[in-house]
Amino acid sequence: MSEINPSRQTQLEIENGFRQFAYCLELLDYHLDPERPFALRETMILDLQRIAVEGIEREAGRYRRGSVGIMGSAHSPPPAFMVPESVRRMCDYVNDNWHERTAFHLSAYVMWRLNWIHPFSDGNGRTSRTLSYLLLCLRLGYKLPGTLTIPQQIESDKTHYIEALEACDAATDGGAFDISPMEAMLKSMLAKQLLSVIEAADRPFSR
Repeated sequence: MSEINPSRQTQLEIENGFRQFAYCLELLDYHLDPERPFALRETMILDLQRIAVEGIEREAGRYRRGSVGIMGSAHSPPPAFMVPESVRRMCDYVNDNWHERTAFHLSAYVMWRLNWIHPFSDGNGRTSRTLSYLLLCLRLGYKLPGTLTIPQQIESDKTHYIEALEACDAATDGGAFDISPMEAMLKSMLAKQLLSVIEAADRPFSR
């Protein structure tokens, strides 16, 4: 794929972001049907990433083939040959714990773990945030109201998101499994999203 000028890339990222979230809502509507039970599959993750980087990345919808670093992070993602199995284990964890773990836990786990694996050459963060939001809604059993949504809040300010990822990574590096910082971040952001509904309901109608 030939080089894309920065302004065109920015435009594609915005357009793809809308398309990716629209696909997330399609998946949500589809799996909220009781006759279509949900299970997290690799294909779903690959499709979300493909939409996020289509027209930007040559390997859209495919796992990375080489090593990758995360700018500003001390974490080193696993080598490329471990990526497919790592993603499958992530999916298995979600599916095996669908009824045993809370919506916040599963949503936080996927947001952190997909970033930890970093399975793609680009679009890891966007895909993890959209997938996390999808799982949160599906586990609760309905489409969450309000704006800004959790992914939109993170996109506008990634400070708390990065801090939560780093804290979860540090716990893992120390031999522990603790995603409570990510759960706390999601709870705070969901509260803000739902508060917007209350504020809207409290405003007088204007033509």
